Amino acid sequence: MKFLEHEAKSVFAEQGIPVPRSVLIRSADELSAHLDSLPPEFVLKAQVDVGGRGKAGGILVADRHNGVATAKSLFQKTIKGVPVREILAEERLSIIHEYYASIAIDRSTKEALILFTEEGGVDIETLARERPSAIRRASVPLLMTEIPPFMIRDLLGKAPKEAGKVLQHLYTVFCRKDAVLAEINPLVTTPAGIFAADAKLIVDDNALKRQGISQNRDLTEREREAERHGFSYVELEGDIGVIGNGA
Repeated sequence: MKFLEHEAKSVFAEQGIPVPRSVLIRSADELSAHLDSLPPEFVLKAQVDVGGRGKAGGILVADRHNGVATAKSLFQKTIKGVPVREILAEERLSIIHEYYASIAIDRSTKEALILFTEEGGVDIETLARERPSAIRRASVPLLMTEIPPFMIRDLLGKAPKEAGKVLQHLYTVFCRKDAVLAEINPLVTTPAGIFAADAKLIVDDNALKRQGISQNRDLTEREREAERHGFSYVELEGDIGVIGNGA
């Protein structure tokens, strides 16, 4: 199950990963009560489970004078077919450099695959395809409770040491939350320190009960109905159905 950005950032912050100051709002009027706690200029980020929301108009810069009006216009939008019901109002960071960091399950090796690059904020798939040498990789057996220090040094290259602490915390989140993906893009350096400017967390559907999650929000209505009746159903496009039976 995919976490929304504000949910992932809350988990990351609990584990010691620095995140920007923010407040979650569910209506434009809610923002008025929080304007004094936000910096003069901030960012309004639609909390929708879609990729490329920034290019689709889901992230807007605002200030204390136009913040409520900007939030109202964002609530009226539909980002790639998804209506905006929650917005994260977050301090605007003075970014010096952007990095990318992620930990995912490598199903071919059954290990945790760690990726790190100095070129954050970009489409990682495009970067991997066009310039794979720009991405450093390391694999960690899932029985290990932390990333060995020598691996972190190799992954970071010339990145600041603080990024190594973030990687270690990210791995802890990955393990404790039964995640299939924990990602920060971008991980940014600022005059005030290092921050996870964005966050993505996907928990293994098979571990939801262990994580205390009662409902998988990613299921369609048909998939949810099948789950209530105790069997697995995956809704696909098209007109052909497949019944699979394991040995």
